[in-house]
Amino acid sequence: MSLLEGWNYSKAGVDLKKHEEMHSIAYKAIKEISDRLGIKINLEGYGSSVALNDMRLVMHTDGVGTKTVVLEKLGKLDVAGWDCVAMNTNDVACAGSRPILLSDYVSMPSADPEKFSRIISGIKKASEEAKVLLVGGETAILPDLVNAVDVVCTVLAVKEKSEGFKGMGEVGDAIVGVRSTGPHANGYSLIRKVLQDSLEKPNVVMEGVDMKEWITRPTAIYSELILDAIKRGLVKAAAHITGGAFSKLKRILPPNGDAHLRLESYDKGFEVIRKVGNISLQEMYRVFNMGIGLLLSTSSDKVDELLSFIKKEGFEGFVVGNLVKGNKKVLIDVKGGKRIEL
Repeated sequence: MSLLEGWNYSKAGVDLKKHEEMHSIAYKAIKEISDRLGIKINLEGYGSSVALNDMRLVMHTDGVGTKTVVLEKLGKLDVAGWDCVAMNTNDVACAGSRPILLSDYVSMPSADPEKFSRIISGIKKASEEAKVLLVGGETAILPDLVNAVDVVCTVLAVKEKSEGFKGMGEVGDAIVGVRSTGPHANGYSLIRKVLQDSLEKPNVVMEGVDMKEWITRPTAIYSELILDAIKRGLVKAAAHITGGAFSKLKRILPPNGDAHLRLESYDKGFEVIRKVGNISLQEMYRVFNMGIGLLLSTSSDKVDELLSFIKKEGFEGFVVGNLVKGNKKVLIDVKGGKRIEL
């Protein structure tokens, strides 16, 4: 591909519109089963949930995706195990739910105890960090079906009771962003295409960024931060910025609200990816977290307390925007005066 043409997610092999269409097919099947069995399922937000006696259980499944291709190539499969736990526990925490049980699924083209041990080591460390119990899983050896390692986890969580947490922001709220550690586990089909030639080199430093180190950083685990902030009454809603990037914020927007974000460049690594791949800003904010891995909606009078709490917990937070009157759009003003609409 000519550099002038520019990369995007679709050219890299991921069509987000078709992905959304596939989600719709699954949601239709879920609803039909739910109606037939007479069991009400809540599909909103970051995890499907059902009521059981006086509890509401949340179940969620996510994987590390094609980041495992990079991690395997660079000998860091422990990060794949860590990321699998992080992606799931962060998501259910955004649903106001505490993760309690975790099961993994690892598929490989051939049996390799050494690689498998690294994956499990990462799962173990992340499970301890997120305070979730690993209870088992499945290891599938699939010659001719897969040609690389795939790591997926399923987590069971219990929704915690909180009067202040609504799972949806309100017009007038401030939006606080929490810094990411890097790309986390999203957009790697595009990252790999942009850096495919560079990854063969022993050292890849671009504009002062060690790109091999940057693309193998573990995903930040936000679950305890989110749940503790909810318990303190500091957060009305939380959005984990994963696949689809800042469009994820639509999950917590009220019907009469838009998110108006004013974002700077929080991570130079993304600037490198944009320049090398000649990627449009619209595409960057549709695919990558751009240095902000978590967005929290809070009352304006609680912003300072929330920022202090985030810092105390070892993270870095910023006020990045507000919820304003609108109709569920995400409007992003970036450096240079350009506005992006998702």
